[in-house]
Amino acid sequence: MVIKTAKPLDNAFIIKAVNNKLSANHRLQRLQDYYEGKHDILLRNYPDPTQPNNKIIVNYCKNIADFLTAYLVGVPVKYEDAPQIILDTLNYNDNDETTQDLIKNMNVFGFGCELFYTDGDGLARFASIDPRESIFIMNDSIEEVLTAFIRVYPKEDKDEGYNVTVYTDKSIVQYDLSLSIGELKAAGNEQAHYFNDVPVVFYPNNKEHTGMFEGIIPLQNALNKIVSDEINDFEGFVNSFLVLTGLQATQKEDMEKMKQDHVLLLDSDSKAEWLIKNVNNTHVKELKDNITKKIRELGCIPDIEDLGSFGASGVALKFKLIPTEIQASKQERVIQRGIQRKLELLYNILHISDSTIGNYTDIKIEFNRNFIMLTDDKIREMEVDSNLVNSKLMSPERFLMKYENFTPEEAKRELKQIQKNVADESDNIQLVAVLKDMRKFLLTQNTQGGNTDE
Repeated sequence: MVIKTAKPLDNAFIIKAVNNKLSANHRLQRLQDYYEGKHDILLRNYPDPTQPNNKIIVNYCKNIADFLTAYLVGVPVKYEDAPQIILDTLNYNDNDETTQDLIKNMNVFGFGCELFYTDGDGLARFASIDPRESIFIMNDSIEEVLTAFIRVYPKEDKDEGYNVTVYTDKSIVQYDLSLSIGELKAAGNEQAHYFNDVPVVFYPNNKEHTGMFEGIIPLQNALNKIVSDEINDFEGFVNSFLVLTGLQATQKEDMEKMKQDHVLLLDSDSKAEWLIKNVNNTHVKELKDNITKKIRELGCIPDIEDLGSFGASGVALKFKLIPTEIQASKQERVIQRGIQRKLELLYNILHISDSTIGNYTDIKIEFNRNFIMLTDDKIREMEVDSNLVNSKLMSPERFLMKYENFTPEEAKRELKQIQKNVADESDNIQLVAVLKDMRKFLLTQNTQGGNTDE
């Protein structure tokens, strides 16, 4: 939730903001429910309890959110030219997992939230915060500068109210809130922090702050209903009525004997037939396929099952991934801005103990798409860079950092180990060959036997 205001953060403002947030959370909770598979079809009931009432969920909402997340950051983001202290801090905070959770929240809720703090050892920490707990306070200028952040979450005993924490660019204040009496009390003294800015990063999925599957929920409901009704119709067919015409004198004992002997004797004026509902299976299949296709289009995910020979080449596959790539590119720009702000906050606090670490703008942020069918393109790029290493236009350290996500220190250690196994340490071509063979082996493992021939 974003609030644009120039008003001061007094108690009345905080209470009103929390009330509005709790009301807006009904929408966010519905999105989380659909991601988890708690769809409206589960609430369907019929007056006749004996009527088949299957509740099948084909959860494309989760499929869309997970696919787009994995496509963008399934391969971890790389931080080139980052000092070791920054890389250590990122690793200490499980940065790759945090980034993945942030993008998943963007796809589900429409925005992500990353909160910064210091732990008991005085180390800089950050974590992804549930968007249902997040209130961003912006000023009313064109720049929309973040001026404060409010985190609100229920106490362990919900009857006791809510925990409220207010973050500004200088301090942190904790409150206890009782909505039943509209009272907000400070739960401790104001604490200073040393991030020199509001210690939070806002990751909006779009200007409307909508998730990637929010617009396809009606189609998702329709698909669930069609699939569930197909199973209902099949159960109805299995348990259909046998209509006997001209056999009014048939008794229950006769029916039992017919079931046992599997024989039914009819005269010329009698007949037996099943009473079933006529279903146009072709029409149902076309309707289901059309809805599924539309869900994929609006959700920006390709039809993986229909790649066939069309997906054999990397160029053809990229053509099918155009909608996915467009959405990923939009999210990449948002994530890149967020990462730059993350680095700025980390530099602000780390500069206190080490003023020689440089500037956060010196770090280059690199994204790599995560899709197994694009491996051939990666191999060709690796070949080009291998030639650059051979021509001494790229260092072996850079090669390892780019393709193995090594830190500078890890790359140096790896090269020392490789050089011990090379007969002539001065033979750079032989070193490149070792690097290429190692990269080909790793690619083969990642693609489970995919084509990695030169």
